[in-house]
Amino acid sequence: MPRIIPFCFFATALAAVTFFSGCTLPFQSSDGDGSGYTFTFSIDSNPKTLDPQSATDSASMTIIRNLYEGLFEMDEEGNLQYAAAKSVAVSSDGLVYTVMLNDDHYWYYDKNGDDVIDDGETWSLTAADYVYAFQRMFNPETQSPYRETFACLENAQAIIDGTADYTEIGVRAVSDTQLQFILDYANTRFLSLLSTTAAMPCSEKFFQQTKGRYGLDQSSVASCGAFYLRLWFYDSYGSDNLIYMRRNSANTDARSVYPTELTVHIRNSQQSVADDLTSSESDLIMTSIYSTDYENEDNYVVNESEATTLGLIFNPNSNVFSNQKIRRALSIGIDRSSIGENSDGDLTGTSGIIAPAVYWNGTNYRESYPETVITYDEATAVQYMQVGMAELGIESLDSTKILMCRTLMDCENLHDIIQTWQDIFGFYIGIEEVTESEYWERISDGDYTIAVYGITGSSNDPASVLEQFASGNVFQYVDEEVDQQIIALGKCQTDSELLEQCAALEQEILNDDWFIPIFYKKQYCIASAGNTDLNFDPFAQTLNLRSAKYFG
Repeated sequence: MPRIIPFCFFATALAAVTFFSGCTLPFQSSDGDGSGYTFTFSIDSNPKTLDPQSATDSASMTIIRNLYEGLFEMDEEGNLQYAAAKSVAVSSDGLVYTVMLNDDHYWYYDKNGDDVIDDGETWSLTAADYVYAFQRMFNPETQSPYRETFACLENAQAIIDGTADYTEIGVRAVSDTQLQFILDYANTRFLSLLSTTAAMPCSEKFFQQTKGRYGLDQSSVASCGAFYLRLWFYDSYGSDNLIYMRRNSANTDARSVYPTELTVHIRNSQQSVADDLTSSESDLIMTSIYSTDYENEDNYVVNESEATTLGLIFNPNSNVFSNQKIRRALSIGIDRSSIGENSDGDLTGTSGIIAPAVYWNGTNYRESYPETVITYDEATAVQYMQVGMAELGIESLDSTKILMCRTLMDCENLHDIIQTWQDIFGFYIGIEEVTESEYWERISDGDYTIAVYGITGSSNDPASVLEQFASGNVFQYVDEEVDQQIIALGKCQTDSELLEQCAALEQEILNDDWFIPIFYKKQYCIASAGNTDLNFDPFAQTLNLRSAKYFG
């Protein structure tokens, strides 16, 4: 798909920004074009909700990506592309965004379940549906986690503070096809935010008909995207849990939809998902588990992306590891040049937080801002350790264990690091490997001393990576100065200002050593041979299979 030119602000009062997209042609099926296939894939948990304004888990967002149509989409290099929108104009002060919508997108709800579009089962997707989505987002009753994400919108903070009504949020329908966003302050990330699932539309009349069940079962979901929901079956005690979607023919004239159906198996772990591919139960999977079996080019196509940074986090209630000198000693005591050598390329050593796969408007972040290398230095590490122990009034450290689970990485790759620490510091650190569910429960409960933890953004955006360090995160990192700098990222007016502030904030977090980066970790979309054009987002861990093709 062709790249879109970067967004920019013009000096004129309103200037159109032109997009180029290769996926807006009417759908045409012909022999040999890869269309008409039923794709089968697996997800590792039951979606919590198919309400775009509420969903946060990757299982939910993957299904939402295939059911709904947002204004924009983002490619793997951070470039925005048109979806339901066809043009956008931005005021010279960056406070008014005027979006023109295509007039050939429709909602579809198969009321009688006959898989045929009957009278009354379709209605136009309009600007009012996006307005209502944002009003729902800011309605306190929705309890949406995305209100702060869009705090730049006019009246957003007043609504959050309870001094304005949610209907006053700065989103207006000028007409059925003209949508206007008014901001309280300029935010160069705003169009990028509009590509997220949270900004997808909501039909008010359909929402009201669901009577509080919106997005919670198959009868409470209407589609305005590539596919519609035909079946959503889940029994926590059963094994035949699945979601079944069919091509939404109401929208194939607007944008090509290649698959005929999508069958989604609902599993209970990443390992079960991986097993589905090797047993041919699935055509493709998203996974962080790497196997050398996937290297067989005749059987599999591997889409890999260094999108996650694995590092060590520390329990903030630990007396010993609350000492910054001791944390710094551990960091300097890691030889990152040699770690991950036995991981078949799955892991590479790092001193940075923002992973190599992160782009911003076509610019690779790490190429523009290379990581500051943390040099392995045994003597300096011992010095820091001695100073830290002196500050605590102790002569040695008690043995402890690093909490981890196999879906993050193979624990064998930690052994060299631990052995080096034992050699230079003289104390024992072991590994406690637990199941994925126990891992997350213990991280949330603070039931660990040291843990391996993965940092990745919610989207392909360096700021979204750093937002993981905002107060309220699951690993209980709190720093008021970092919070203020994260807020400032949402007020940058230019791309260069955003990137420079991201670089400064990344270094600020690194200087504190509460998160010690060790590895860049790859995320994978692995497909059986013959599958192409799989739109895989390694950050949100989602798939959009509108353009997926199969050549058997």
